[in-house]
Order: sequence, then structure tokens, then C-alpha cells
Amino acid sequence: MLSSGFQRLAAFWATPGVGRVALCSPLVGVIAGLGAVGFLLALQAMYTHVLGGLLHFHMPPTLEGERGAITYPWPWWMVVLVPTVGGLISGFLVFTWAPEAEGHGTDAMIRAFHEGSGMIRTRVPFIKTISSIITIGTGGSAGQEGPIAQIGSGFGSFLARVLRLPVGERRILMLAGAAGGVGAIFRAPLGGALFAGEVLYSSTAFESAALLPCLSSSIIAYSTFALFITPQPIFSLPPLTFQGLRDLPLYVGLTLLCAAVGWLYTRVFYGLRDHLFNPLPIPRVFKPAVGGALLGVVALAYPQVMAGGYGWVQWGAIGMPPELAGAGETPFVPNMSMSLLLILSLVKIVATGLTISSGGSGGVFGPSMLIGGMIGGFYGQLMQWWLPEAHIAPSAFVLVGMGGFFAGVSKTPLTSIVMVSEMTGSYSLLVPLMLACGLNMALSRRWTIYEEQVATPIDSPAHQGDFVIDVLARLKVGEAGVRHDGVEPIPAALPFEAVLQRVARSSESLFPVVDDEGRLTGVFTLRDLRLALVGSAGWGPLVVADDLATRPVLTVTADDDLHTALRRMTELNIDEIPVVEPDDHSRLVGLLSRRSLTSAYTSLIEKLRSPAPVSTHGSA
Repeated sequence: MLSSGFQRLAAFWATPGVGRVALCSPLVGVIAGLGAVGFLLALQAMYTHVLGGLLHFHMPPTLEGERGAITYPWPWWMVVLVPTVGGLISGFLVFTWAPEAEGHGTDAMIRAFHEGSGMIRTRVPFIKTISSIITIGTGGSAGQEGPIAQIGSGFGSFLARVLRLPVGERRILMLAGAAGGVGAIFRAPLGGALFAGEVLYSSTAFESAALLPCLSSSIIAYSTFALFITPQPIFSLPPLTFQGLRDLPLYVGLTLLCAAVGWLYTRVFYGLRDHLFNPLPIPRVFKPAVGGALLGVVALAYPQVMAGGYGWVQWGAIGMPPELAGAGETPFVPNMSMSLLLILSLVKIVATGLTISSGGSGGVFGPSMLIGGMIGGFYGQLMQWWLPEAHIAPSAFVLVGMGGFFAGVSKTPLTSIVMVSEMTGSYSLLVPLMLACGLNMALSRRWTIYEEQVATPIDSPAHQGDFVIDVLARLKVGEAGVRHDGVEPIPAALPFEAVLQRVARSSESLFPVVDDEGRLTGVFTLRDLRLALVGSAGWGPLVVADDLATRPVLTVTADDDLHTALRRMTELNIDEIPVVEPDDHSRLVGLLSRRSLTSAYTSLIEKLRSPAPVSTHGSA
């Protein structure tokens, strides 16, 4: 009974579509959540001891931070030196141990899905994490989603390899890991789940098969993160309301501005890589240090572009909430002029390109949110000055600017809508946010910050052959023709010499092995017999037929689809597979051959290609 139960369990686990990814995705979520906690704590330590300790630089807090005085970095030579050293260390780590970890990380995950069969080397998440913490913690203009996505996706890929899951399920588990990491680090579980499936394509396509595993992983990752760090929205907004149709033209204007700056962002980002850093005649390991030095020079004039900088959006574009407002500071009143907000949005583009396009490690989500928020703050103050009678709240345009800008440069409109709402804890501006994200997506189809995106699933190597799988899934084993005649079960206790004699007289290539009660216990093929003869030194250890049998045996029933049958044939490297009774997998019914399977597939394809007859019923 125990052996039979084990065989059934093994056969169940080997069946496509039984939920193996669903069972594994919560575990991936736990690791992604823990990775997000470790990454955030390490980054905060770098902010305290490096930016705060060496540079005396204290940025405005977000809602999760503590009230404190804002100070700007000094002395000037340390402002240049610290990012340079950070770039040097990061470059050494990346280009020595894991060159694929350079840049913003999300592209590496996208490439692994489309072209790498979901494979991410085990060392990559570790190198990416450490190098990103160093890059951002020493002032580099980069975000957190790239490294944290690689932590989760790397573990998902690793777990799939350990469990020997097929390529398709490994890809999905990799996406589930990325969803968990992004959902936790940005306190946006639904946004993280959508991000992993949407960021793969530059159109409105979505990897629908990954949605449920990504949701599962993101839920567990966020809950794990909450055990250690009480999650709150990253940004705090005053009460905002949508005034109806009369507000939409204002948001259309903001969307046009975001689309223009988004185009500039992608051109500068990749232009610096292609025309400055790639031609630079020095080893690649030193290029992030050059980028860090140039960033330091820029930061001498505009230190706000260093590191992540979410606090500058809160303090400068939105205004501080009452619990974080300083003495004499009016809550939710922006502390930056509209000209400074516009300048910082443009300088942040250059700073991000210098940091990441040089080979530095980090994400582009954070900088994109800051750029979009600054643009929204500038536009909101401009409209407030231009239309004083409209009683415009600039904070509303900050929120919409963040979502609309990122939707355009990343081609993730659904993610942007949901994630910005979760990061601000507000769905009050859902309608203008939907307008900005959808319209900017339509305006910016020709450019993207993620080069590895493909247009649609048809263009992805990951989906080659999907039509074949769909056709096979429509056919049942019983429809393909199960062979009952000529099947030669071999008694498990038959002496090995007698087995040889029976096989020699048979024209079969696969032989089921049955016990005294006729229950299937295993199978062997002519290849198994040949290998046994070569390796047994004169039949020494081989006594009976049961010694040849492959266990646990993979079988199918008449109700299984042909995709399942083909997968199991491929796993065993056989041309026929036993067909058993649905209620008792030890009772042999017959054999299904690869030839019968192919014939059934060909017949259905021809039927699908044939035009349906035109009905003339009722015609005049």
C-alpha cells in the first residue's frame, strides 16, 4: 500500500496543471519578503552611516520615517569621492562575479523569462543585492525594485531547478518571486503581482498564467515583511477629490508633459550608455566609478538627486503631513518652487543615467517615481498660479504624475495605477490616474526603459509551441486510440533468463511488469534491457524481471489529455506509455504510442484548418 501510494503521489506531482507552482509560490513569497526586509534594513544602515555619517546628509523622511532636520552634504570633495568609491566597489563585485547583474536588474529578469528558460544563476541575486545596497547607499541615483526583483526571481528559479520543474513552470515561479519582492519592498502587494506579469511586454499584453502564483507570492511576501516592519503607505497626501469632467483637460495636459519627459528620459538613459560609457576606453569594472564621480559633480549643485529620494517628493512637491511637519511648517504645503521641481526632474534623469547606464547596480522604478512626482508638482503649482479661481491642489498632480510617467516609460499601465494608489494609500484620484496611465501608454509606444520587453507573447521564445500544447490539451488519450492487442505484461517474479527469451520472441519495445495479482509495478524498454546487460557483468545482480522495472511508473488514463501523455513520455524517454484505469492506477488497460498521439494531433490540425461548411438553411 505504501509503495502504491508513493507511485500515485509521484505520478500526481509529474502531472502538468496539478498546481505545482501554486504549492511552491508561497514559499518563494516567504524568501522574497525576508529578502525585502534584509535589503531595506541594510540600505537604511548605509544611509545612516555613510550618507549621514560621512556626508552629513539627511534627507526628508517619508511617512515611515522620523521627523528630523534636513541637511545637505559636505564637504564638497566627499560628495564626489563617496559615490566614486561606491561605484568602484559595485563595479568590482558585478563584473568579477556576475556581469549579468549590471544595470537596473528588471531587464535581466525579463530576459531570463523570454530567452533564458527562467534560469538565473544562484549567485546573481546575492551580488545584485550587495552591489545595489552599495550603489544606492553611497548616493547613487537608483531604485530598489531591480535588486529586490532579482532576489525573489532568483530564489524562484533556484527552487524550480531543485524540484526539477519543467521550463514553463520555472518561468512562472521566477515571476512569482519577483512579484513578492516588489510587492513587499514598495508596500504594494497587488501592484507587485501585476508588475511581474505586465512588465514582460511593451504592449498591453499580460502573462495571465502567472497571475495567481504572483498574487500568492506577493500576499505571503507582504505578510512576511509586515512581521518585521509595520507597513505604511510610503507617501502621505491631504484629502483629495476628483471634481469631475472639468478636471480632465488639466490631467490631459500633465499627461502630454509626462510623455515628452519620458521620451527624453529613455533617450538620455541609453544615450549615456551608448555614446559615453560604452566607448569609454577603460575596463568595464571602472566605469561605474566614473559614473559615480560624475554624479557627485552633479550633486554638488543638486544634492536632492542622490540616492532614492522619495522624501524629496513628499517634502518638496506634496508637503509634509502633520506628524512630520517641522516647527512653524504648514502641513501639506510644498517646500520647493515650481522652477526647482522642474529642474530636479530633468537633473534626476541625468543622475540616473550616470549611475545605472555606467554599469552601476539598482532599479529605475524609484527614480521614475521621483521624476514623475516632480513633474506633477511643477505642473500642479503652474496650474494653481495660472488658474487661481479653480482652487487646484498641487498634490493631486503629484500622484497622477508619478503613475502616468512610470506607465509611459515602463509600459505597465495597470501596475502604475494600482501601485501608486497603494504607495499613497489613496484611491480618490483613480479616474485621472487611469486617464494619465492609459493615455501616456498610447502616446509612448515607441520607447521604453526596459529594452528586453517584447511586443506580445507571440514574439516571445517562451511561448513558441503554445499552439501545439493547446491542441494537445483538447484531445483525450481515449480519443487517440489505446492499443489493447499485443501488450505483453511480464510477471515481476519471472527469472531474468526467461525474460530474455520472451523479449527475444516479441516485437514489442515496452514491457509492463505486473505482480502476482496483475497490478502494474513498473515498466522496462529494450534500451533498459540493453543497458542492464552491458552493466550487469553476466547478469550477476539481475535475478527477476522486477529488477529491470522503472519505478515509480508514470501512467495516463483514458481521460487524461495528450499534452500530459506527451510530457510523461518525454520525461521517461519512451515511445509508449501505459494506460491504466481511472480509479485504479495499478490496473493496466493498454498502451498509448507516440505514433497514435501524433496521428490524433495531425487529424485535429487538419480539421481546424478546413473551412467550416456554410449553412444554406433558410436562404432564398
